[in-house]
Amino acid sequence: MSKDRDIKQFVEKFKITFPVGRDDGIAEMFGIRGVPVTLFLGKNGRLAEKHPGEITAAELRQSIEKLLQ
Repeated sequence: MSKDRDIKQFVEKFKITFPVGRDDGIAEMFGIRGVPVTLFLGKNGRLAEKHPGEITAAELRQSIEKLLQ
């Protein structure tokens, strides 16, 4: 079974309504070992911050504001 078909079946089985895609090595590139994880990229396109686990609205806002300075 192809990865695309596996993904499609998973999305249908769990009635996922948000966009889902293949990893294609991105997780390994950023050192992600589990989910959820939130990545913040700087203006240069490089990883500026990695937040493993759930993130609160306040934490999200603080990280974004820091990047915009």
